[in-house]
Amino acid sequence: MDKAAVVPLPITGGVNDDRTAALQQWASTVGFGGEVGRLVEAHRRLDSVLAETQGKEIRNKELQRRLREASHDAARARDLLGELEYYRIREEVERDDHDKLLHDNANGNLLLSMPQRDVEFFNNDAAKDDKDTTESSLSNTDSSASALQVTTYIASSSSPVPYLETLNKCISNEISKYTEKCYRIAKQVSEALELESLDYLYAHKYQRTRTDHRETSPCQSEPKVHGRDQQRDLIISKLTSEECARKKLSILAIIGDGGIGKTTLAKLVFNNSTVSKHFDVLLWVYVSVHFDQNKIMQEMLDSFCGDEHDEIKKSKELQLQDKLDYLLKSKRVLLVMDDMWEDSTKEKWDELLNPLLKNDVMGNSVLVTTRKPSVATMIEAADHINLDGLKKDDFWCLFKECVFGHENYKGEPRLEKIGQQIVDKLKGNPLAAKTVSKVLRRSFDVDYWRRILHTGEWKYKNDENDIMPALMISYKYLPAHLQSCFSYCAVFPKYHRYEKERLIDMWIAQDLLCSADIHTRPEDIGNEYFDDLLDWGFFEKQFEHSTLLIMHDLIHDLAQKVSSDESFTIEGNEPRNAPPCVRHVSVITEWEYKTKLNGTVYPNDSFLQEFSNSFRELQQRSLSTLMLFGPHDLDFADTFRQELNEVRSIRVLKLEMVFFDLDSLIGNISAFVNLRYLELGCFYKGPRLELPEAICRLYHLKVLDIKKNWGPSTSLPREMSKLVNLRHFIAEKELHAKIAGIGKMVSLQELKAFDVKKDHEFSISQLRGLNQLRGSISISSLYNAGHEEASQARLCDKDNLTCLHLSWLTLSRNRVARRTLPILEDLKPHSGLKNLQVVGYRHSLPSWLCSTVHLTSLRSLHLDRCIRWQTIPHPQQLPLLQELHLIQLPRVYKIEIGPLKVLEIRWLQNLRQCILLDKEQSYATLQILEVEGCPKLDEFLLQIFMSSGVQSTYQFLGIHRLKIHNDFLRASIPLLLLNSLSDIDLCGEHSKFTRFRLKPFGTSDGLSLQIKGDRYIQKIEERLFTLEKLKDLRELEIRDYQSVIFQRQFWEGFEQLTSLKKFRVIKCPEIFSTNFELFLPPSVEELELSGCNITLIQLSQLLVNLHLLKSFKLTNCQGVTSLPVGLFTDEQNTMSEGSWHIPPRCFTSLESLQISFTTAPSDANSIMHFTSKKGLGRFVSLKKIVIENCPTLLSRALSGGASHISPSSLDKLCMTGIQDSTLQFSDVSSIADLDVSGCPKLACLDLSSCTALEKLCVIDCRLLQSIEGLPSCSALRDLKIRNCALLPSLSASLHTLKTLSIENNTNLASLELKSCTSLQKLCIKDCPALTSWEGLKSLVSLEILKVEASPGFITRWISAAAEVNIEEKNFSLPLEKLNVDNIDVLCVPICSQLTSLKILSIEEDRHDPDGHVEFLTDNHVKGLSFLTCLRFLDLENLEQLRSLPAELGSLASLQRLHVGNCGHITSLPVGGLPASLKDMELYNCSKELNVLCRDMLRLRRNLHLWVDGDEEDFFSQNCSDEEISELMFAYRIAFTPGSFLEEQNNTRTPSIFDEGSKRNKISKYKRRKKATAYR
Repeated sequence: MDKAAVVPLPITGGVNDDRTAALQQWASTVGFGGEVGRLVEAHRRLDSVLAETQGKEIRNKELQRRLREASHDAARARDLLGELEYYRIREEVERDDHDKLLHDNANGNLLLSMPQRDVEFFNNDAAKDDKDTTESSLSNTDSSASALQVTTYIASSSSPVPYLETLNKCISNEISKYTEKCYRIAKQVSEALELESLDYLYAHKYQRTRTDHRETSPCQSEPKVHGRDQQRDLIISKLTSEECARKKLSILAIIGDGGIGKTTLAKLVFNNSTVSKHFDVLLWVYVSVHFDQNKIMQEMLDSFCGDEHDEIKKSKELQLQDKLDYLLKSKRVLLVMDDMWEDSTKEKWDELLNPLLKNDVMGNSVLVTTRKPSVATMIEAADHINLDGLKKDDFWCLFKECVFGHENYKGEPRLEKIGQQIVDKLKGNPLAAKTVSKVLRRSFDVDYWRRILHTGEWKYKNDENDIMPALMISYKYLPAHLQSCFSYCAVFPKYHRYEKERLIDMWIAQDLLCSADIHTRPEDIGNEYFDDLLDWGFFEKQFEHSTLLIMHDLIHDLAQKVSSDESFTIEGNEPRNAPPCVRHVSVITEWEYKTKLNGTVYPNDSFLQEFSNSFRELQQRSLSTLMLFGPHDLDFADTFRQELNEVRSIRVLKLEMVFFDLDSLIGNISAFVNLRYLELGCFYKGPRLELPEAICRLYHLKVLDIKKNWGPSTSLPREMSKLVNLRHFIAEKELHAKIAGIGKMVSLQELKAFDVKKDHEFSISQLRGLNQLRGSISISSLYNAGHEEASQARLCDKDNLTCLHLSWLTLSRNRVARRTLPILEDLKPHSGLKNLQVVGYRHSLPSWLCSTVHLTSLRSLHLDRCIRWQTIPHPQQLPLLQELHLIQLPRVYKIEIGPLKVLEIRWLQNLRQCILLDKEQSYATLQILEVEGCPKLDEFLLQIFMSSGVQSTYQFLGIHRLKIHNDFLRASIPLLLLNSLSDIDLCGEHSKFTRFRLKPFGTSDGLSLQIKGDRYIQKIEERLFTLEKLKDLRELEIRDYQSVIFQRQFWEGFEQLTSLKKFRVIKCPEIFSTNFELFLPPSVEELELSGCNITLIQLSQLLVNLHLLKSFKLTNCQGVTSLPVGLFTDEQNTMSEGSWHIPPRCFTSLESLQISFTTAPSDANSIMHFTSKKGLGRFVSLKKIVIENCPTLLSRALSGGASHISPSSLDKLCMTGIQDSTLQFSDVSSIADLDVSGCPKLACLDLSSCTALEKLCVIDCRLLQSIEGLPSCSALRDLKIRNCALLPSLSASLHTLKTLSIENNTNLASLELKSCTSLQKLCIKDCPALTSWEGLKSLVSLEILKVEASPGFITRWISAAAEVNIEEKNFSLPLEKLNVDNIDVLCVPICSQLTSLKILSIEEDRHDPDGHVEFLTDNHVKGLSFLTCLRFLDLENLEQLRSLPAELGSLASLQRLHVGNCGHITSLPVGGLPASLKDMELYNCSKELNVLCRDMLRLRRNLHLWVDGDEEDFFSQNCSDEEISELMFAYRIAFTPGSFLEEQNNTRTPSIFDEGSKRNKISKYKRRKKATAYR
């Protein structure tokens, strides 16, 4: 008996009734209305017949095949209807443009008389768009997708219609063909279904259209984990054991079959409180089948959050591993690597572990889950757990909890008996139990359960552990509409992270959603479908609070199995045969193309050939989905572009772009007339990106997603408003504000930002018809709006908006207009609004905000800089208000508030009263209170700051965050507040502090406390550290108490701080003026004392119990002079005055030691020194030593007078103020990072023994004459020499060197760079004597070069380049960025070798009288022409230069041009500017050049221009014919040598901006220039 199948058929909505009527009416006007009507009816008939097969088991193989073909033909007919609908919409959208074109032709258009070169500015994009959508279909009439590709518009007095005279018969034939085919197939399928004996799935009556979660899922939370307690405890004990703590790195593995619970067990361990306390950092990485080292490291990096990490994460200078090294340094780490497969990547595995091996601490651990024992062998796991199926009793408990909601369920005995029989088939696999239970709990009918028990699927198990039959049962019992949505997910790669909203949008694009209610949003239907699939167990959340969802790989296998006839994946090099009716294709290059950290992609010819072969086998004209995942090279992009020429019916297109031009992947985007969903992601944040104008022809488009790396500087097409069906534009809010004429896009569901301008296309009246908007909208620059436009916006009609932000500031919030109109009255929102912000309004309160009946649903009100407002709405007018934010309201004297959760009051200088209308409820509900800059608000603050001994009803017992930054803080802090709050920020004049900051400590449950005083405060609250709340204190900092002495009770309070890890006392000179014993809890790991009077044995008393101390920092403690190390107790008593003692317990724990003084002590007796010959040699874990202005502390060690004074573990040494003339590092051979600075007598630095040195920095050693032993530093990567005036020469010939910086070394005459084959960055600055350097041919890796105030280096470079060109004609440097102050680099010898240069900055030295250039020589111009890859050119301070380079227009890759302080340039280049130029910035240039560039801007539609910091924008202005004539005349003059403008302006014309206004723009200009730094 053949295996029965449920054929997955999409539930297609086709064209709805309203659109069908409109389509048929339009078709009648173009001559085939009857044919379209018959096609619509035939398509509906076939759809209804296919719908009859849903929920039935089909056993006949031939019928299964016919049904798949029928479904395919129905989809093809639907595509044909979609194309017809496309042209109807296109005519409707472009009718106005066509009428305008007819008017222009009738009256004569001066554009027609322009030179061809100038007309191209207007016509290039339009011609390209038309070409994309006018491909003939005569050559292939079999495809519905090709039938309508020829569309020529004619100029007539009527509306534009497709020119169909020659193709009318072809189109009619195509429509007739599919009409007949649909009718015939519908009849054949109906007859076959009548003859075939079909069984409805017994579950059909349980397949509800909408799953009832309340009935079917009594237990909403995830079932608890059964039967894994023993394995969990075993793993935790191993990870936290003393044995692991003594090792640098321990690796454990969990091995088991798919679905057995490996990930669940790892999560149990990961989330355990014991584990989180033991490790400083916990990282979780989902590895999957392919081991991508860069991707894994990036995920590790992304796990770090917080402002303190953002700067490192965003750094472009550091590589991934360097960033991880920094973030993981001195932290104990647990890394969980889930679902690892590859067992042959040992080298990559070892490289991945480097940050853990170099992070200076012991006890790091890695926990790996895998199905393959060979993986555990490869990673050299010290131990592993073999995870088998659950024991019978545990599995039965899990099963009962999943089905019945409770593991102790006692119910129908027959159900339990059947359930036990089903459990026996599942072999203890938790995933199988969870999946099958979703089916069983739909009904507790005995026959239903028995049917599942005896289903034929169980017969198809491959082995005892195969759970695919169980998964197939869950699929078969899914409602039909959910089957289609689930099977569509097969097009995604395994381990894909799904965004719920985007997946729903794809379902909508494929017409997989259906509803009888036309008023229900498709997104709402899709949301129900998705929640049902989540409830059925087909999706799961990646983490508890994650917005992304994942699909278990076995569930994904199920999706691929049930959709194998429709979905196909091109992946790997092995050839695969595609099914004949494939409609959904994904191309996965993620593992085929390897990338360097700098973005370079390695080619893969074998995969490229396989892709080309596989793609050509597909019926490309029938493809409905195409997705590209992963990086690729240029060859792949070209091939992909060519193969897509035949694709026409695409509805969903998702691409990941490596190159910044969409044309590199798709040359005919506007030909995708059925496209509904377009997602374009960029791998890298590149320069200004640009969406092509052709996208504006995608009239069916509903979703445009460019959120990935398309920044706010992205250029949008001018006619984007033609996308009238667009519902979702997923992009940064700045891009939302760039859409011109957005009022046409009436289907939009979200609009994040709207920036009002005087231009009609950005008038606020554009919002009038956008009544489907929902969520939040921010409307800025409202000073540009008038009463009429504000009224026309009709905000009151937008019932789905929840948040409204009205701002009279610009979008960037950097300017408030002085003159505005009182239009807020006209911007009345709908009554259901929940969040309202008003910013920068300079007129009175509107009546609608004072009404008692209007904003009754408002939850949050934010008022900022409304300077005329004297009152705020009364609580009775806003009965549901929970948050109130009042900022800079200078005329408000009194406010009345009701019960709130959040109250923020900032900079209300005249506010005197804050009255609580319901005190008792307010005290109970208020959770966050912030008050700042309200000096007259005394009474209200007194209710909070009552005396510490008073318990009163006037206490805000519900507050968990309190912030008061106010001059009035004279009352004491109630200790009750400290016990109830976990986030306190107090700042102002107070009797015991000027700053009191209590906050959560990182991501742990602990707290961090900072107390700051001043010289007038005499006392700290003695009972502070006895509070129960502070037992969880992890970090304590006390600073700036000039006169306070710690009393005994204060020190005794430290005894309860058993969790304290960091303790700092800074600038408290009298705090240790006491004679009793001091104590710190033994948990302290970091100790810092700075500017304190600690003396005698006090420091030793603090250290004696700190056996976990890792970091100790002693700064400017003048009373400490000698350093005894490892004395016994009886020896401590004989220590001299000023001595301190590091106890033996710290030998194995201390990792970082810093001893610093601002200046070296003048008294010889006060100079810090060792009292032990062994120095610091006993500290076996010491990694970092910083010694500043302690001239003799390391003197003996570094002058060769001692041995073993430094530990062998030392990794980094920083020293300042050493007085020796010679430093010899024979005792520190392990050091990797050495920093020597401010050593005034140092003449010789000997590095002969520093064989492990990776980074060397020598600064301000003015007598230094030699650096010996540098060739011995075979691992050196970074070298910096600065302010070493007597150093005559430097030999840096090291093949490992990557970065070299030589600055302000005035006597340096020669530099040796031979063998520097790895050098990537080179900086030569202020080295005027440097005239000789060697090694140009060795710089084969050099990417960045900066040369400043070193003319001899340039001169030698020119001659060396000429010599090399003679020896080797094809030699080139890989230089990508060059920054110089000498324009002579623009010569043929140098430029001919810089064929990869992308960024060139030439900035003349204003103070060099011989450096000013007036005219560029032929050599300069010819040299510039070699820079064919140049993207960014910066010309600065060329004050005498008369003209821009004549050949500038030949730089075909140039995208950005900066010209600053070049006041004598008055004309544009003779050859014009390159067509590729996108950004141009002028700063402090001539008025003539500014005017010419502004005028040119009207003719260059894609050019962005900044003049003196302000962006110019003429795109939205309509030019009259006379203006265009004048512009063209000026434009031609600008490109003519010796123009009349130049002749009439022999002297520089003053800038149109005075000096005062320029000064304000300098910083803006420099910031933008910095932001354009090369990636």
